[in-house]
Amino acid sequence: MGDDQSDRLRCAGLPLKLPVSLQLAIATALWGGTFTAGRIAVQQLSPLAVACGRYLLATAVLLLIMLQRERWPRLNRRQQGLLFGLGVSGIALYNWLFFIGLSLIPASRAALIIALNPTAIALGAALWTGDRLRSWQWAGVGLSLIGAVLLLGSRQAGALTLPGWGDLALIGCVLCWTVYSLLARQALRSLSPLTVTTGACCWGSLLLVGLWAWQGVLLPIDLSLTTTAAIAYLGLGGTALAFCLYANGIERLGAARAGLFINLVPVFGSAIGALLLQEPLSVLTLVGGLLVLAGVGLGTIQPSGLSLAAVDPSQPSPVAQRDR
Repeated sequence: MGDDQSDRLRCAGLPLKLPVSLQLAIATALWGGTFTAGRIAVQQLSPLAVACGRYLLATAVLLLIMLQRERWPRLNRRQQGLLFGLGVSGIALYNWLFFIGLSLIPASRAALIIALNPTAIALGAALWTGDRLRSWQWAGVGLSLIGAVLLLGSRQAGALTLPGWGDLALIGCVLCWTVYSLLARQALRSLSPLTVTTGACCWGSLLLVGLWAWQGVLLPIDLSLTTTAAIAYLGLGGTALAFCLYANGIERLGAARAGLFINLVPVFGSAIGALLLQEPLSVLTLVGGLLVLAGVGLGTIQPSGLSLAAVDPSQPSPVAQRDR
């Protein structure tokens, strides 16, 4: 089916029909909005509490979808180990660091740092699995790294400084997502995207709840409506619904064409943060972010001219790795 045709959102069992390209654009916009929603939520809750709320909601929805669409398969030890590793790296650690970072730096800045994901994944694949990078891909890696240096050193207007703890937390997110993406590539050889994502979310949620219980921090009784809405958005819109939309796009268009939309996530993230939270973007931040995006675009070009950017982060959807 062409991307200009309407298609039912079968993943979620919704009756709504939308063009596939619009579904993908909405998914990336929802992911972009998680930076602002997270920034709002951590003003009242701890990063760990926000991560727990997000994934308890998302996991419940994904389990319902899983029961509707597929039967849970029998997993061998290797598959169980992969799902556990995905839950640790891409759900528990990633989101803990993600919300720690958002408690310390603006959402728009965080979105631009997370844009390093495809570059880090390309480097990780080259080192771990022996994937060979072409000359233009190495050029893209170099361009992204230059942009990252400018971005991380742009905390003060007009001057380069050392990165802060919030920046380092987001860099930790990038490293976690690289591990997640490489593990997902192996898991998707024998399991469906929905199984991989749901399994990772289940393990990640258990780990997050365990850490939260160990900390012994209770939710405030007077949780504001804004914070509640932010948590609901993170779990339902920015995770479960975004996954359904993106998975449907992958099914209809393939990973290569759908992957082109992923580069919109940092654009949406920065724009939403700047518009809703009135977050200023310095010249160095903008230049660094543009270099990162340019490097990602160059580094993910394939001989066919299509990009195979990896699924963003803050979102538990490894489906773009399946066709690799």
